[in-house]
Amino acid sequence: MNSLDIFRYSKDDPNEFDISKPKIDESEKNKYLSNLLSHSIKVSEEIFPNIAKSIDEIFAKLKLENNFNFFVTADHIEANASCSAMPFSNKPDIVVTSKLVELLTKEELKFVLAHEVAHYYYQHSMYPHHSTAASRIEKLNLLNLSRAAEISSDRIGFIACDNIQTSLRAMLKLASGLSDKHINFNFSAYLKQLDELESLGRNEGQLWSSHPNFLVRMKSLMWFEKSKEYNEFANHRQGTYTLSEIDKKIDGLINRLTGNELEVSNQEVYDRALLWASLKMYLVDKKFTKDEQEKFRQRFGEKKTMSTISFLKISNIDIIDQKIKEAFTEANLLLKNEKKKLIDELISIGSEINKSNITIVKYLADFANQLGDERTISLN
Repeated sequence: MNSLDIFRYSKDDPNEFDISKPKIDESEKNKYLSNLLSHSIKVSEEIFPNIAKSIDEIFAKLKLENNFNFFVTADHIEANASCSAMPFSNKPDIVVTSKLVELLTKEELKFVLAHEVAHYYYQHSMYPHHSTAASRIEKLNLLNLSRAAEISSDRIGFIACDNIQTSLRAMLKLASGLSDKHINFNFSAYLKQLDELESLGRNEGQLWSSHPNFLVRMKSLMWFEKSKEYNEFANHRQGTYTLSEIDKKIDGLINRLTGNELEVSNQEVYDRALLWASLKMYLVDKKFTKDEQEKFRQRFGEKKTMSTISFLKISNIDIIDQKIKEAFTEANLLLKNEKKKLIDELISIGSEINKSNITIVKYLADFANQLGDERTISLN
């Protein structure tokens, strides 16, 4: 593990999704590079000495090998930078616009360039795009992953320029599109806008955005600057919070702005799969005894228990199987940790019902298989 891996935001977790390493299409890579060489100018010490020096300082600070191509492209309208890297490419490309170079100081440019380097380092281009989502819950989870990737990359941008004021200035310039002469960098005043935004409650735009808004990113970076891990890495003063504590602060902030919609939606999907799968196990002997109903009530509550009992009076096992199929199709789009947790809880329930019943083990194996969980199921 490289030292930069510890700075990855906890919600930026590639292990939560089924991500396979793609093959590199060298012909497409060369075609793209040819297009860049035709329409943009490659950064070199001879042509762009200041930018080249900033790039060298970035990689020295991050303790990474520079295997990147950097390009400047003419765009006097949009201040932008992008990492156009194919996953695991040997020579990723980072393109910055002329407007971005004109807008930012040398140190602020370091923040943006290192942010793009981080996207490649963390292999964010491998993440499934939210446009491919098969359902609402999958789209919400993919958008949350995309926002988390930006938090991780901001941290590396900050480490590269090693100055919180510089990083925040770069963010404000990108958010406003204005240069130094128009901005008074009073960051506490800007963060009052975040307080106002929080007071309005759920923000629909933030819920469906692939990027956190700049206020959230600024606040997140200010917290990160106080982390024990960063300060130890930079040989600065002792930090105030652990990264785990800071990540919880960020989670709370984002949840307040999105109305906990993601957490609530995931929980609803989880609970439906848990209820129908549990019910099938309770009915393994085609009975739902008073004792079993009480256990069901303790786990799922009075309202769901009563509606389940009413449902059983007019239904059969085929309908329950259909409910399970529907619930698990949706649950299959949950994060991997949630799917594992679901199977673990079902195993616990199966053990409570009847440890020695082989049919329950078969049910559990089927539930796990539907969620891509290949472990061997046993009841202890």
